[in-house]
Amino acid sequence: MAGLTQQTSAANRIFGTKAGPKSGKSERIGSSAGSSPLCPQCGSEKVWRDALRYSMFGDRIQRWLCRDCGRRFSDPADVQKAWSTFERLQRVDTKPKKATDDTVSTRQICVTETKNLAAEQQTTEVLRRNETNDFKQKILEYALWLKSNGRSESTICGRVKLLRILAKRGANLYDPQSMKAVISEQKWCNGRKSNAVDAYSAFLKMTGGTWEVPTYEKIRKLPFIPKETEIDQLISGCSQRMATYLQALKETGARCGEIWQLEWDDVDFESKVINITPEKGSNPRVLPLSNKLSSMLQALARNHGDRVFSYPTMPVDHHAGHFCQQRKRIAQKVQNPRILKIHFHTFRYWRGTMLYHLYRSEYYVMQQLGHRKIENTLLYIQLEEALFQGIVDYISKVAKTENEVCKLIEDGFEFVCDFQGHKVFRKRK
Repeated sequence: MAGLTQQTSAANRIFGTKAGPKSGKSERIGSSAGSSPLCPQCGSEKVWRDALRYSMFGDRIQRWLCRDCGRRFSDPADVQKAWSTFERLQRVDTKPKKATDDTVSTRQICVTETKNLAAEQQTTEVLRRNETNDFKQKILEYALWLKSNGRSESTICGRVKLLRILAKRGANLYDPQSMKAVISEQKWCNGRKSNAVDAYSAFLKMTGGTWEVPTYEKIRKLPFIPKETEIDQLISGCSQRMATYLQALKETGARCGEIWQLEWDDVDFESKVINITPEKGSNPRVLPLSNKLSSMLQALARNHGDRVFSYPTMPVDHHAGHFCQQRKRIAQKVQNPRILKIHFHTFRYWRGTMLYHLYRSEYYVMQQLGHRKIENTLLYIQLEEALFQGIVDYISKVAKTENEVCKLIEDGFEFVCDFQGHKVFRKRK
């Protein structure tokens, strides 16, 4: 029973929706060729085609947008088709395989210098079809294996996607040399190639194989830090739900996944705080909630269950797709191409840089961002020095007595030099 539940949750993750014959109203097969389905929330027939999604096995899933209530949903017929593919690959054939499953037997005379080319071609085609089916089954087993080993959903989707891409581009999952060659030919950055190596290493660990792991050193570049006015332009031009999500990223500096899984119980409107549940090994933290963000959150409709921004089965990648569309529209409207460089993690970079610029304390930035190692916080010190070099304003004070010196130090001033027997201090504005 536990295995069935695990496989069902994997199917939900693969198809991006709750699939199955007993999934409820949203699984009603209401569409046919040339017609559009009804909205599962309000039952309206006024729906638009939104976008196309694809399951792990290549099945196309049409997305629809209701013009009355704004609900986005998948075409039930396409979901049912994808579910059928998933069930077909889940079946285990217990019947003994015939000898002709993997080979084609033909009568021919054994001559050392003569070959039956037609038989070899048929054998190759049969083996190729079997390898394709086996590849899909192995990918599904790999996803379930990662799930059973405690990997997050984002990690599972990312690794499965990389293996599918490499396999489509000619790599053989059972040949490490083939996989190594295909990875080296990709026009990817070293970071993405390193992720592909990690994905295949985990696959070989599941199958019991080994290989000589190639090394791709990640080249770290300083991220883009926009101006606050550019961030505010982007937030003000987005939809209500997207703007609230981006405002939460700006004020908290949390990761996009941490805000995406935010629940209503994590927001305390009376105490004006947000409880951040960490991801990627970070520390949990409680951050202040501004009046602006509080009013934006309270204006949202609570139609996502316990979560503020998403359903439990909805990945953040789909939300990022809508963000890219709105970002492009806003950049064209304000004629500022720099806005196109802003992504979800840019808000975290901006927040960390501003915090260090204001407080000059790497340990405070470390606590606010949830870092466990101070080495991760040093990046924001480097960003602050590069961003505000030569344009930093200071307040200067002169201390003549011991009490004045102690008072300036308590107020956050730092000692600069001695001038005519007096102590000179400064502090950032």
